[in-house]
Amino acid sequence: MLEHQRAILPLQRARSDRCSGAANRLELLMTIEAGNVRKVRLGAGTLEVSEIGCGTLAWGETGMGFGSYYTETILSQAFKELVEGGVNLIDTSEVYGRASMREGSSSEQLIAKFRDQLPVDAPPVVLSSKFFPAPWSNTLVGGGVRLGRKAVVEAIRGSITRLGCGQIDLYQMQFPFPYLGGQQALLEGFAEAVDFGLCKSVGVCNFDVNEIQEAHAILAKHGVPLASNQVREMEISVLAYEPLAKGLLTGKFHEHQHQDGPQPTSMFSDSELLICRPIMNLLRLLGAFEGGRTTAQVALNYIISKGAIPIVGVKNVGQAREVMGAAGWNLSDNDLKVSQILDERLVEMDAEMQRQDVQSTFGDKRGSFLGCLEELRLGEILSN
Repeated sequence: MLEHQRAILPLQRARSDRCSGAANRLELLMTIEAGNVRKVRLGAGTLEVSEIGCGTLAWGETGMGFGSYYTETILSQAFKELVEGGVNLIDTSEVYGRASMREGSSSEQLIAKFRDQLPVDAPPVVLSSKFFPAPWSNTLVGGGVRLGRKAVVEAIRGSITRLGCGQIDLYQMQFPFPYLGGQQALLEGFAEAVDFGLCKSVGVCNFDVNEIQEAHAILAKHGVPLASNQVREMEISVLAYEPLAKGLLTGKFHEHQHQDGPQPTSMFSDSELLICRPIMNLLRLLGAFEGGRTTAQVALNYIISKGAIPIVGVKNVGQAREVMGAAGWNLSDNDLKVSQILDERLVEMDAEMQRQDVQSTFGDKRGSFLGCLEELRLGEILSN
């Protein structure tokens, strides 16, 4: 999943009549009493992960506040809170926090430190990392030019060293890219990583449907199934990146929009915030119906109810606790039917965006704020 990450592809929109009982689509294998975070099976394999995961894109990234707004100690406390609360899926990449790699503080290196600091009886962590397929990746993380199957094996060995583990649970291709040696050689490299015992399962990020089918077919010839991130027909799990739309669905930008005093740094314009305010009001209402849940918890739980695993960026203990509060419960059937309302409202938002010619603040190829929100769709992109 690229950035971020990463990852998810908008498939057919979910219809409201598919939402009733949607929470049952998750195979609930286990309930962790500490945080009531349930486990689900990843893809068609045997790997069991928490129904919500921790994203670590910002860990080690000085440009995103590491070392100033949040420190290694703060991240370590958040990591411990998550793991002991039942969140075992930790998502990273070989390039996350790469500027801090020489200091031993890249995302992967921090995770290794934090795992070592856990109590002996702490629950095991499921590690997910990613391969950066661009040929110049060696200038970012070391090693040789990315070429052929051997480059994949070399890269995963590097991640294993930085993570301080013997094997990575889930190894993913971060995004599709014209690979030196061809896609078949690239994917065969992933198959070799499994054969060599370097990873348990593999996945892809940011792939469209055709690319996923091609990857699935090549890996299947080597007896290796895709574990993430699409589609149900192939028994591939979906990992949802940036499920809170870069913090938009937390409500913090709306709450401070017209208040005096310091404002939280926002990439959203007043026009964008105004247009999506009805959705935020709806999330607040649903949160009240669900016993005082936050807008972020409602949005994350909605994604879980669609059968996907949201990967949420966490940088402190408070955020860790809010993330865990999104798991271990189910939106009621009536609340799930809100997807029909969201569909209608998003159509209205799209028209309003076009009328006002509101420009994107995401700087992303979709070309508009709504484009990103459409892809996120509060989880509706994670439909059957």
